[in-house]
Amino acid sequence: MEYNYNQIQDFLDDDSFVRWTLFGQDKDKWVQFLIDHPMKASLMNEASEFILEINEIQLEPLDEFDQQKIWSRINQTLKVEEVSQETVELRLWQRPFIKWVACIIILFGIGSLVWTSNPDGQVSYHDLLTSFDAQSTLIEKINTSDIPLKVQLEDGSVIVLEKNSKLSYPVHFNKNSRTVILSGDAFFEIAKDPNKPFYVYANEIVTKVLGTSFRIRAFDNDEKLFVKVSTGRVSVFNQRRINLSDPETNGLVLVPNQQAIYNRSDENLSKKLVESPVVIAKESPTEFNEAPINKVFDAIENRYGIKIIYNEEVLASCTITTKLIDKSLYDQLDLICKIIAGTYKEVDSQIVIESQGCTN
Repeated sequence: MEYNYNQIQDFLDDDSFVRWTLFGQDKDKWVQFLIDHPMKASLMNEASEFILEINEIQLEPLDEFDQQKIWSRINQTLKVEEVSQETVELRLWQRPFIKWVACIIILFGIGSLVWTSNPDGQVSYHDLLTSFDAQSTLIEKINTSDIPLKVQLEDGSVIVLEKNSKLSYPVHFNKNSRTVILSGDAFFEIAKDPNKPFYVYANEIVTKVLGTSFRIRAFDNDEKLFVKVSTGRVSVFNQRRINLSDPETNGLVLVPNQQAIYNRSDENLSKKLVESPVVIAKESPTEFNEAPINKVFDAIENRYGIKIIYNEEVLASCTITTKLIDKSLYDQLDLICKIIAGTYKEVDSQIVIESQGCTN
């Protein structure tokens, strides 16, 4: 356990602290923390009060989102001095530990997730349905056959559900966003609407798009959740119990041939290339005759949208004759590395080439 707790968010980011506050778990650890760090007691108490207040708000039925009412309650909990409504909004945004509007969006945009039913932090399809259903009537589509089920939404977006997958969505999207809930494996083609971002909630991960195509695999019993991008760009982030900053800032941005992987056991969200990258720019050259190696790498980068990193000075004398067509990306890289006596590896969704240079 590392004791780098210098602000409220540090405590809120610690699942053990949240469990201790709400359920009394890990009591011995936090009692010992207080003994070892008495100067943190005040900050720790503020964080605990904040968690309890949020939990109380989540358990209350709210017929209408009243931002000022919630601000007032949080201010009182944190002992913020009373000021006018206009000043409250400005000053609270300026406070480094109160980016509350983002938190409100997550808690009330889809409905508050009641973490008391999930002390382990995992979120099920049923949890998401329960939290969303208070706001609007949902339509649910379930694919029980071996044939993919095509679902078309009112905005023109198309979602293809694989076997045993479920999708829930409102009869009508609201004026600010489009939100659906997924359990299973589905391919999305989202109609573009810059003014209404599209959100897919799937267990603990949220995928945000404006208009693109991608696949999500997220069954309730899966150990890992996947988001794979085919076209466009998406952001993926995981839901936190309580987050005072915009959760998207701690997420990942994916482009074609990249995937996000969320490991539910350690709550780690990572990014890597998909297993079989596909061609996204077919106009790129595919045949080379004694061409400089940099021209070949440039063509592969453009063809797959994947960055290739190599030492241009070391490989400056390398030329290659090859055809890229009808070969997978990794077959192409295997062939090129064999010619230049090199190797390659994936680092942060990029290909890194290592070679001592050519002797030709």
